[in-house]
Amino acid sequence: MDDIFKTGCKVLKDEPMAIHTTMGVGGPAEWFVEASTLDQLRALLKYSREKSMPVFFMGWGSNLLISDDGIPGITLRLKGDFQSVAFDGTRVRAGAGVFLPTLVKQCADQGLGGAEPLVGVPGSVGGALVMNAGTRDLEIGNIITTVEVLNQDGNVELLNHNQIDFQYRASSLAGKTVCFATLQLQPQPKDDIIRSIQKFLGHRLETQPVGMMNVGSIFKNPPGNFAAQLVERAGLKGYRIGNAQVSTKHANFIVNLGGAKAQDIRDLITAVQKVVAEKFGVKLETEVKMVGL
Repeated sequence: MDDIFKTGCKVLKDEPMAIHTTMGVGGPAEWFVEASTLDQLRALLKYSREKSMPVFFMGWGSNLLISDDGIPGITLRLKGDFQSVAFDGTRVRAGAGVFLPTLVKQCADQGLGGAEPLVGVPGSVGGALVMNAGTRDLEIGNIITTVEVLNQDGNVELLNHNQIDFQYRASSLAGKTVCFATLQLQPQPKDDIIRSIQKFLGHRLETQPVGMMNVGSIFKNPPGNFAAQLVERAGLKGYRIGNAQVSTKHANFIVNLGGAKAQDIRDLITAVQKVVAEKFGVKLETEVKMVGL
């Protein structure tokens, strides 16, 4: 029996990634592993080093486009203890595996506000930290006080906010094993927080293709401009390759109409970038993380 099963983690062989991603595409992960405790995570990372196997950290499968050929090595998802949330006054310690919209709602239940704009970001806390996810109203890096990462020695290292470089859709946490994060919020009337959450969710429902398979925003907004406006002005709303289509609701989204391949989506991204560059001289950078493409 392969030693990977001795790590205590849940292990699946050749698991199709299409069922674990919000775009509904992606070939098999050679090893799909769920670690629920720090000890399991340590054992798994030790195993990967000994076997020289790459490890791909996967959150909730949003903002992610995985090749039709799948992912070699280990695809790791944090569950169990890494989905815990603990409150201490106005501070909230959340595991890297916590679903961000759920965290915002749990904070609301505690009368803690300040994170409401993140309720429409469909990713995990860990993934959100690595890419400094957010909206026009708030990026997660703005409300972080500390982040706990597992270092190469297997020890948990505490990073203060000033030790982390948060940028637009990027952070210095990339490449690190994020385990937990502490957020600083403010006490507010619960009804006010809920109204704010409903406002943000309502706006998302009106402007984004909610209910259709997508990965969220495809492109970063260029300085002084909006990717969606450029794509729309280029006449590409509704443009499709195979069953991948530029959303007719929001031009910075690509939707899977059903049965699309990852390569269709990749080709559509390339086609949009080419047309926008030709028409406006702007090179659109991808926000979506592509694996094997």
